[in-house]
Amino acid sequence: MGHRALPNSPEALRHLVDEGRIPARRVWGMLALRSALAFALLLALAAVLGLSGRDDPVSASAAAWLWFATAANVAAIALMVHLGRREGLRLRDLYFADRSTWRGDLLWLVPALLGSALLSLLPGTWLATVLWGDSNYPNDLLIQPLPLLTVYPLFLLMPVTQAFAELPLYWGYVAPRLRAFGMSRGLTILIVGATLSVQHLFFALQLDWRYDLWLALKFLPFALWMGFIVDRRPTVLPYLMGMHLVLDASVPLLTWMASRG
Repeated sequence: MGHRALPNSPEALRHLVDEGRIPARRVWGMLALRSALAFALLLALAAVLGLSGRDDPVSASAAAWLWFATAANVAAIALMVHLGRREGLRLRDLYFADRSTWRGDLLWLVPALLGSALLSLLPGTWLATVLWGDSNYPNDLLIQPLPLLTVYPLFLLMPVTQAFAELPLYWGYVAPRLRAFGMSRGLTILIVGATLSVQHLFFALQLDWRYDLWLALKFLPFALWMGFIVDRRPTVLPYLMGMHLVLDASVPLLTWMASRG
């Protein structure tokens, strides 16, 4: 299966770029969307907490990072629907959904899942050991307690919106359009993958450089791997979205456990 048959492929999008219907500022804006919105929410809450006299308001604000990510996800999905329509595409086109390719997709899914299992966990564990000598230390900074009533909605909202927003935004919307502008495969994967990784810094930043470095880099190998897989086999993206939902379902549970002490 070639990319040309897909309405969201770089080849199919190139005429929209040539006609000025996909301006560069739109694509770069979508690349920055999740980081910028989540960071703005973190700073706004930190300002409120600081004015109310809360000690270490940045850290206290960062405890709500799952809500910041969820809000950024909702914004990303809404914008993908809106911009997709302006470009003559459905949301399912941005997800590269194609039932006819499932047999070939499954052949790609196996190495994709194996690579993801290794690259989503081991780099962060290794980096934490290098920075602190303790692989679990930064997880205690990341997963902080919240009021229990604010945690329960996250069991549904966070993993579902994450699955339909994160990988599709970066690899279903931004990456094909950067390629349509003429950017090379390698550079596209590097830029988009680096942004996908560094965004975690803006979700849960604290005033600790080692922790922030860990946040920014821990998912870099995983992000680059996702970019490589989707670039080579775009129609595997819906299956990766399902994987993402399963992986992220554990995060609200960890927050709930921390909130219960």
